[in-house]
Amino acid sequence: MIQRIMTAEEFAEQKYDLPDGGRWSELIAGEPVILEQPSDSHGNVIRNLSRFLAQWIEQKQVGYACFDLGIIVQRAPDTVINPAVSYFVTGSRWAETDKVVTDTKPALVFEVASTIDRRRNMPDRITHYRNMGIPVAIVIDPMELKIAVHTGADEVDVLDREEVLTSQNAWVDDSIDQPLLDGLSISVSDIFEQPEWWQWRSRPE
Repeated sequence: MIQRIMTAEEFAEQKYDLPDGGRWSELIAGEPVILEQPSDSHGNVIRNLSRFLAQWIEQKQVGYACFDLGIIVQRAPDTVINPAVSYFVTGSRWAETDKVVTDTKPALVFEVASTIDRRRNMPDRITHYRNMGIPVAIVIDPMELKIAVHTGADEVDVLDREEVLTSQNAWVDDSIDQPLLDGLSISVSDIFEQPEWWQWRSRPE
């Protein structure tokens, strides 16, 4: 029996019935795929990144961020992938926050290449983002402690842990008149460190 491929909308409706409540699930060419559970280093990246972004957004009041939101990057057959962070600057503020999947284009995405399957599929993910017209894709690599910033068709800027991730004039989206995340500056090493508050929380009783 041939299983019928799913649409993005069907995937959204049934996602929570998948293993682990669909937490690590994506839809690739109409078929649900379960990704490896992220590592502790992945968690550290997300905890740090969420803090830095929250501080910047609170200060600048420009756009908003969603975590693990499914982005519909292809139709017929449908593909839905979940970047670690999607940053939006268009539409009503927080409009995408409670969605499972969306076809709204983020202005910028962050990926975390923390497991074998995520690393192996990263070139395809970047291609999907480019094809969708997302101007900036930032790939954080906790294994090699590096960050790759993808802008344009073939432009990649790789930063090591001694450098600083800083917004650039090339980070542009037609919907706003300033660079994306203008003024954001984060030491690469700080993105990979385990936060002190998390170390305290992780201590045994």
